[in-house]
Amino acid sequence: MKIFASTGRFRRFRLFAVGVLCASLVAPTLASQPPNILDDNRDDTALSLLESGLFTAAIGLLGFSVNPLIGTYLPVDISGRVLAHPKIHNLYLDDDWDSHNPDAPTSAQIDAFTRQLASSHYLDAASQYGVHAAEFTGSHGRSLLCSPLQPRVDRAEFVELLAWVSCEVSFSPPVPGLIPPLTGVPQTNDDTLYVIYLPRSMDIVDGGCDSLSGVHFFGAAPNFKFLDVFGIPLPIPVPYAQTFAYAVIPTKCAAGDAQAIRDHITEAASHEIIESATDPLVGTGWINNIVTGSDGNILSLTIDQLSNVGLDLRAGEVADICELGGTPGPPAFQHPTAAVAIPVNDPSLDNRIKVAPYWSNADARAHASDPNFNACVPFLPTSTVTFGSPTFAGAGGKYVTSATTITIDATDGGSNTPAASVSYRSYLRGTTPPDFTTQPPPVQITLVGADGAYIVEAFATGNNGLVEVAHSVTAILDNTAPITTIVEPAAIAYPHSQTLTLDYSTSDGTGSGVASAITSLDGSTTLNGHGLASGQAINLLTELSLGPHSFSVAGMDNLANAGVSTVSFTIVVTPDSIKQDVNLFLAAGLIKSGGMANSLLAKLSSAEEARARGNCSTAAHEYDAFIRELQAQGGKGVDASAATIMIGDAQYLVSHCP
Repeated sequence: MKIFASTGRFRRFRLFAVGVLCASLVAPTLASQPPNILDDNRDDTALSLLESGLFTAAIGLLGFSVNPLIGTYLPVDISGRVLAHPKIHNLYLDDDWDSHNPDAPTSAQIDAFTRQLASSHYLDAASQYGVHAAEFTGSHGRSLLCSPLQPRVDRAEFVELLAWVSCEVSFSPPVPGLIPPLTGVPQTNDDTLYVIYLPRSMDIVDGGCDSLSGVHFFGAAPNFKFLDVFGIPLPIPVPYAQTFAYAVIPTKCAAGDAQAIRDHITEAASHEIIESATDPLVGTGWINNIVTGSDGNILSLTIDQLSNVGLDLRAGEVADICELGGTPGPPAFQHPTAAVAIPVNDPSLDNRIKVAPYWSNADARAHASDPNFNACVPFLPTSTVTFGSPTFAGAGGKYVTSATTITIDATDGGSNTPAASVSYRSYLRGTTPPDFTTQPPPVQITLVGADGAYIVEAFATGNNGLVEVAHSVTAILDNTAPITTIVEPAAIAYPHSQTLTLDYSTSDGTGSGVASAITSLDGSTTLNGHGLASGQAINLLTELSLGPHSFSVAGMDNLANAGVSTVSFTIVVTPDSIKQDVNLFLAAGLIKSGGMANSLLAKLSSAEEARARGNCSTAAHEYDAFIRELQAQGGKGVDASAATIMIGDAQYLVSHCP
């Protein structure tokens, strides 16, 4: 009867009436674990007679039968039955639900949930208990006509709620039951179910957020039948008490964002709706009546417990068996199952509703040999989306390439066998989604097109026809290698005397990120014992030879997309740069004296002047004199390696005279 709840107790109304109102709900602690196949109570005549007598006595003591707003006829006949075709009508205990409960779902959303629930596959499995197609008959706010009976404070007595709903469905003076209720609420019959939504400020006395999230019970309203004699109807109205089912949904305990609050309320409501439909008179419909004792009969246990005012309002109803987290005591055995989301066609509900699972006796019979089978319906199929290689989980999400295989698989609900089909589609975010493609699972796809974020959507259809809520994952397609921008070296001719500072950067843009960037100069990843990181200075005079060179950066991202950026440059000698050679080596102490440096510079100046006049032979003669002096002083006045470099630069100028 309750979900997300421990035992709820009503302590303030300590009268015999409480005992008789709740008698059929009593269930003591279990002594043993019964089998997973259950019987119902619809043929339990003794229990029906007991409840009829107790309920009749209770509403008589409470004065329901003489209250002009209620006027229930006595006695009340409580016969075991279910709601064959539930007609669900919402009642809001508020005259302006939307403005008074701004953080709750609107009345339109709750009505939409009820409409979608009634038309969905949710009740399909309940056909095994005699519950078939349902319908939503509309909704009403509280009526002024019944205001004397409605709860006046934020904590409503259980008996107040019973009196109020009885008034809403039965108030029709001057003769109760002769005309439809003046409140406008539909006349009650054997299939009627009223679902009462309490405002956010109100809960049931001794309920509270730690112990109560929903309850269902029954009442009686006046009605008339025409006398029938041997199949012939006579115009003689016979008054009788029409029993009806109702559920109470407190909303105070729902917390979180808008969707979480709505999910809490719809899960609680679906829990009470399915239990009301299968057990509308609480204990005389379908119910797990195997609790404990020598004969497992709830009737004898009920009588034994009448003196206990603190009543446990669970006795193994269909949703309690599957309540997530279980319950202390009844039901006789438990299969805790998480709430499920089922798809609906209503954007105001985000095209999904969260519902409570309930027990399927038929499926339990079919899988009686499997102790691990959980017969909690609805059995929704489940689809999964998995990514092959290469895949990279980065800060921006899951990155893939067009070579990455995406597998969409699906299993059926309950049986864990393959689902009937899986429907899927993929598209670039921001573009118009294509139609879903449907085929048996598993399915393998790849992403093609421009790089960017792609939405992969999927849902499964089970062998029982139930459909999973569509879900999606985002995959970022990245088929592009990182790009390296090289500032230095540039594709130019550098004087041999210059110092070059490497300047480059590698970026993957919006891709998966740079995994590695390997630099090389003329095919080598090091130079003169040091690396080639950006910012590294290279002394061209001493570290690189004259002529062409190649600098490359090979970038690879986290998906193994690879790209290479290369710059070719040349090292040359100019009349001015060879003079810089002399000054640099003098400053470095590789030319031992200033006199020696001046002698070398004098020859270079003469050669430069001749070269400027276009007299290459005279320039060559001066450069030859420069070379001979270095050859003579190499290893003496000039360091041998420095002499070799300057000799090579001079020979370059000789061979490259304009």
